Amino acid sequence: MSARQYRFRRFRLDPAARELWKDDELIVLPGSALDCLVYLVEHRERAVGRDELIAAVWGRADVADTLLAQTVLRVRRTLGDSGSDGAIRTVARFGYRWVEETQVVEDEPAEPVAPRPSAAIDEAPAEPTAPAPAPSLVARAQRRPWRWVAVAMAVVLVASLSGLALWLRTPASSADATAATAAVPAEADLPRPALVLPAEVPDAADWGWLRLGLMDLVGNRLRQGGLPTAPSENVLALLGGRSAAELAALPSAAGAWRIAPRAEYRDGSWKITLTAQRGDEPPQSVEAISEDVLKAARSVADLLLIRLGHVPPHGGEAPRSLALEELMQRTKAAILTDQFDLARHLIEQAPAAMREEPEIELRLAQIDQGRGLNAEAESRLLVLLDRLPSDLDPALRGRILITLGSIQYRRRHLADATRTFDEAIEVLEGAGDPIALAGAYGGRAAIASQDEQYDRASADLGRARVEMEAGGDALGLAQVDMNLGLVQIKLYRPAQALPMLRGAEARIAALGAREELAYARYAMVGAQLQLLDYAGAQATVAQFWPPERHTGNARLRWRLMLTKVFVLLATGRLGEAEALLAQIEEGARDADDYAVHTGGRALTALALAARGRYDEAAPLAKAALTPELEYEQPDLYLTTWAVRLRSLRRSGQVEAASAETVALRTWVESRPNLWRRTYATLAEAEQAWALSQGDAALRGFAEAFEQAERLGIPDDLVEVAEPYALALIESGQVDRASTVVGRVAAWADHDLRAAWAQAQLYRAQARTTAWQRATEHVLKLAGERALPAVAID
Repeated sequence: MSARQYRFRRFRLDPAARELWKDDELIVLPGSALDCLVYLVEHRERAVGRDELIAAVWGRADVADTLLAQTVLRVRRTLGDSGSDGAIRTVARFGYRWVEETQVVEDEPAEPVAPRPSAAIDEAPAEPTAPAPAPSLVARAQRRPWRWVAVAMAVVLVASLSGLALWLRTPASSADATAATAAVPAEADLPRPALVLPAEVPDAADWGWLRLGLMDLVGNRLRQGGLPTAPSENVLALLGGRSAAELAALPSAAGAWRIAPRAEYRDGSWKITLTAQRGDEPPQSVEAISEDVLKAARSVADLLLIRLGHVPPHGGEAPRSLALEELMQRTKAAILTDQFDLARHLIEQAPAAMREEPEIELRLAQIDQGRGLNAEAESRLLVLLDRLPSDLDPALRGRILITLGSIQYRRRHLADATRTFDEAIEVLEGAGDPIALAGAYGGRAAIASQDEQYDRASADLGRARVEMEAGGDALGLAQVDMNLGLVQIKLYRPAQALPMLRGAEARIAALGAREELAYARYAMVGAQLQLLDYAGAQATVAQFWPPERHTGNARLRWRLMLTKVFVLLATGRLGEAEALLAQIEEGARDADDYAVHTGGRALTALALAARGRYDEAAPLAKAALTPELEYEQPDLYLTTWAVRLRSLRRSGQVEAASAETVALRTWVESRPNLWRRTYATLAEAEQAWALSQGDAALRGFAEAFEQAERLGIPDDLVEVAEPYALALIESGQVDRASTVVGRVAAWADHDLRAAWAQAQLYRAQARTTAWQRATEHVLKLAGERALPAVAID
């Protein structure tokens, strides 16, 4: 069957691979935009109606025309068109038509070309070469993806999905605090921050923004007055779908002030009431009246500060412009609910002079960032910083720098981002905004982690922790415990990581933050699998399953599904794993889901290999070896490559595997560490064995085993011990094999690889009863995984 591609201008569209290329550059498009482009190109002989296109792209009819128009606009911009006079013509009152001259190319399907290191890799021959004879006992039980989930988890926060999503929260108005992460468990007696709830407001569309706007304004004001107060984003995370009464019942609310604002408009004036309650103490209420709702809100917040024993901010002065403050609160309320177009529209309605204010320029950059327009946001902030006066409020300058740094990080401009966060830290020192300063340290820690400079990352996390505690953000402290655990995973220390992650899990559970709790448990699975604690990993997955009950974040739901796939593959439940992978392949089509989609391809390759379908697994693993995977998750990239090598060897393409094994070593030495070198050495030993170079193979296995011993991770030790023991057995060195098998025998009761090696040792020792019993156990552990014939003959 041929693979059809389309060429137009400098572009090549490959529907089967779901790829759009411009010359040699892969263009990343959201899934809906790519589907739209493919459908229009494939039906270019006619105009396509809007309803038909919506049904084809989204699979349902209840999609607004505005979303379709935005999707078409995204495609047009990608192609370099500015309007309907380009490749996609608008057909008035009907739909769209593809009018660009297009060449159809019919090619025989070939393996997708994966990016490679500088060492060249020859393509596999069209006809597989005959495999070099290899001793039958070295046929291995199926490999496991444990390390994959571990590395995938390690980017939950460090290389976040949206800027520095959990490192840095979106700044708001001039008093906003940008929360970051910190570094060690919070003290048991850390005061609980006050929780300002969404306001009860008049039931009128014009005042709907006050529900979150007043919440944020009051929280900022209380924080300025020295009352530790949780950021609005944290409170919304804690609330989830809970009522205020349900929130009060959470352990995290014990000892915390719960502050409920209420706004009433009567006879031309606003009355704002704040009702504060802590535990079972009697509630305390204060109120203020003004013709201006924001004046009333500031006044009532100052009254509450006095009632609770705090001093209101200096002089209680009003901002430069009440209208400016109202606009900032309106747009913050829109951003908190992801209504970025509404936020921009509100700014566009403001007077021209107000739109020149630095706070508004910052807000516009945040809107661009929220919409994924990072280049535009970076340009806007650079211009803003260039024109700002030197005596600008340092807290505002610091927040501008933090937002800029997070955008530069997202765009992979790490050197620029480091300089930006350095400047932010310098500006914010002594500025009286500890949460923002924590954000700057957290941002710099994220960059250090991405550069694999983990000592620096840990040091900055420690500094962030100090500032976070000063700001009274308990959820931020718990998030930092999670980050420290993830750093330990990236340092290949799962035994140290797991207690830290458990501590974060417990603290987040007490706080009642559902989504953050799902993140913590998602991260724990990686450490559990590296420690070969399959029962624990299954129990952890059960705690966040089904994912839609634990998060409204679609992106996190996909990652939770992928995590369950890891565990299903680890326990031989291939059918269930493949069903989830099919859902991921079909549904994770957004541009920001690219990592999940690529990970899904890699795991699908592993599932195919587990079924013994190596000729299908090899090209799919190659397709998953993308530059994005290499940059974001280099260890997952290496493991995927290793799966491809094994699949090539098992499908008879031994010579092709030889070339790629050399290239794998070159790649590893470009970014070396002990774990990567262990797997490069293992790949070389397996390749030597496949080429019947027995002595060289045994030397390689011995070296890899020594390296795995130094790592001390059960999964890696078993991964190396199994082929090493089988090679020793086939070479007649049964005593040495016994020593190797004995080193991993403790895991043979639940790990297929260790059990398989033990069974083959018993067979070599002619211990028939023990061998038969061990073989029966292997068959139970295998589940749906294919086993070499030698296991059952």
